[in-house]
Amino acid sequence: MAKRTAESLAPFLGRDLRLDYAQHGGFFEDADLVTGKTGQGRRDLLLVDGIDNLTQAIANRLKTRKGELSGLGHPNYGSRHHDLIGEPNVERTRNLVKLYVLEALREEARIEKVLSATVRAEHDPPRESVRIEISVRVLGSALPLNLVVPFSFGVGL
Repeated sequence: MAKRTAESLAPFLGRDLRLDYAQHGGFFEDADLVTGKTGQGRRDLLLVDGIDNLTQAIANRLKTRKGELSGLGHPNYGSRHHDLIGEPNVERTRNLVKLYVLEALREEARIEKVLSATVRAEHDPPRESVRIEISVRVLGSALPLNLVVPFSFGVGL
């Protein structure tokens, strides 16, 4: 299969409602729907497609607790790493986060291969937060998609 350009991948990668995150810089927290002017001058919800849609979809999958959407018919959507809240930020726990993230990414049909996944303590000595750094190969694309998603083991954070 020939590798496609970002533009030719857009229909394959789907379309969804565009989310705006309160904290920018890859924190993917406190999302709200984005509105804007349509071609007819009316306000409407905006859409996201292509690589931006896949980035948003991966972030949403990792920010959702596995089983949280069972009532909507999606019992396997999300990640189990949220079960580790309250655990110490030690290598064993970070390895479990990585395992659970890899399990969640395996459920995303638009990902051909996970090129790398690391979970790093953000501070030395480690505090409650880690950085989940992911690089994936998107189906039909030569360029990797890189994403960083923060996670906190802190209770109530």
